[in-house]
Amino acid sequence: MALATVAALPLFVLEDPGSIGALTGVADATGGASVMIVEPVATASAASTTVPTVDVAALSRRADAWHVARSNAPTIARLAEAARLHEAEALALAREIADTEYEDRESLDALLKAKKEESNRQALRERLRAAEDERRATALTTPGPTTTIPWDTAPADGGPSREQWEALRYCEATGDYTALSPTGMYRGAYQFSVTTWDWIAGLYYEHLIGVDPAAAAPGDQDAMAHSLYHLRGRGQWPVCGRYLP
Repeated sequence: MALATVAALPLFVLEDPGSIGALTGVADATGGASVMIVEPVATASAASTTVPTVDVAALSRRADAWHVARSNAPTIARLAEAARLHEAEALALAREIADTEYEDRESLDALLKAKKEESNRQALRERLRAAEDERRATALTTPGPTTTIPWDTAPADGGPSREQWEALRYCEATGDYTALSPTGMYRGAYQFSVTTWDWIAGLYYEHLIGVDPAAAAPGDQDAMAHSLYHLRGRGQWPVCGRYLP
């Protein structure tokens, strides 16, 4: 006890019993010792620190969106590839359709052109035949010579058209390849005399020499008439040659 008392003496000597947070107390009025609770007291206030506010809900939504996007990435890639392939197929099909439509359009244009040309040819045939019918009617009522074209007329470059040859045949024999003149001297669609026929045949078609013009095939008669035209021109048909160039 003596040693403990001696050891505690410096505390009483050095401490200020009235100070806050002192480890010792002071005697009360009755002489009893008063025990004091030691509490640390801050002598200076610490600087306050601002903590940022975190939006947990927004972070959660972003995390969910990221996970969804990552899980859907393969599907999106497959869809993109399918779209690319389908786009290529669609473009190829569109080109095929366009090519087909272009071909159809060309075919239609060609058909319309052919029909228009045929219509023009038919109109020309009708006009030439009407002119020949009128000429014949006039010739029957008007006396006088009917020869109007010189025999040595030069042929035109390219020759007559198909419609012009038709008009000549109509004028000469009403288009009949077996026609005979009233005297029998002129024969076939182009009213060849036997002498003229054999002369042209000897120059160009020896196998037709001696063949009756009215009995010859239409193609042979056409070829003989074309050769005669290119050799002597339309004057070989003094009246009906008016329909040839």
